[in-house]
Amino acid sequence: MVGKQIFLGEVRKWRAKLARVIKHSPKSLYNLDLRAQKEPALARHALISYITYPFLIPQNSPELLRHQQTLCAIEMVRVLNSLGYLVDVIDFRNIHFIPKTDYDLFIGHGGVNFEYISRQLIEKAVKIYFSTGIYWKEWNIREARRLNEFTIRRGYLLPPDRGIKESEEFANQSADGIICLGNQAAVETYQNFQNVICIHNFVFPGTKALLEDKDFESGRRHFLFFSGPGNIHKGLDVLLEAFAGSEFHLHICQHIDERFAVVYHQELTGSLNIHVYGSINLRSPEFERLTSLCNFTITATCAEGQPGAVLECMACGLIPILPEGANIDLDNFGIPLQDCRIGTIRSAIAQAASLSAGECRQRSLFTAEAVQQSYSQEGFRRSFSSAAQEIIAKVRPNPNHSFPGEEIERNIG
Repeated sequence: MVGKQIFLGEVRKWRAKLARVIKHSPKSLYNLDLRAQKEPALARHALISYITYPFLIPQNSPELLRHQQTLCAIEMVRVLNSLGYLVDVIDFRNIHFIPKTDYDLFIGHGGVNFEYISRQLIEKAVKIYFSTGIYWKEWNIREARRLNEFTIRRGYLLPPDRGIKESEEFANQSADGIICLGNQAAVETYQNFQNVICIHNFVFPGTKALLEDKDFESGRRHFLFFSGPGNIHKGLDVLLEAFAGSEFHLHICQHIDERFAVVYHQELTGSLNIHVYGSINLRSPEFERLTSLCNFTITATCAEGQPGAVLECMACGLIPILPEGANIDLDNFGIPLQDCRIGTIRSAIAQAASLSAGECRQRSLFTAEAVQQSYSQEGFRRSFSSAAQEIIAKVRPNPNHSFPGEEIERNIG
């Protein structure tokens, strides 16, 4: 108990520090070179419009492991450095940035400032749109459909909880290429745009399954819903209705919106098989306890890139039960949700619970191995580097625009 209190105290301390870092984050960071060896000098210039605060967090801070986007931002700079670019970074909401140099490459995210930045670039600059999800209109359509279904079932009107408010249309249309997190199904939502390449999200270094002493027999009845915000977008509503009154246990790790809690008060507070923990941290004692207790991770999300929270659970050996909208290939270890209707979810959880303890152990091992092979930090570096080079080569097929081959391997490998 004392150890847990110390851990939570450290988390609160780092959260307070991170809040101050984000509040006072500079609107721009210049001339980033994260290579261990600073030679040779970087001859090209790139601008990334994403997030700046990860570069101000100490490398030993647990806050670097709060969300994949922190390491993602750092890895993007490292990759561009290895390709010969000195990198400036601004926040994707910065609409006052004025370039101080002629950029050879611009990588932008979101629809807030992509057009503003693009119109200030020189003509030769290659523009890449970095998307962490599916095509923005399809994203909003799917969320609107899910909200409509919720209203028809329950009679309440709730606002969108993960809607995209800023149009990304100019970014998608004007970019020379798009790099999106996801699988081929995610790419297909961008079918009207050019040079779209999907890459996998990744789990944090050191995440691994602890399966030696796990009780897979009792775990057959336990399912973990570990998720970022958006109760209806992520499908907590349909999961609650599917699990309510059943013999199976749903463990909920997500912030519960007050308005959502009113609608599902009975399920959230009066069901013995539904357990609510709120938001918890990766690698916390509570997270490790739940991943040991449960055999399965489940979500009914309507739209994603690739949910990092689910991948982290999979890295711990939890067997995924996912809809196509999660954009994670399930291969031979996961259980697909053909749709997110309540009856379909009930059938899927019954199918999962019917698996023997031995089958669960085997699938758990396959799941953890698949994540380590396909969703690693190193894999993200390589795939992001390959995607960026492919787009640049198509736009600027110039033999003088080559990349330092051996340098790439040394810095990324």
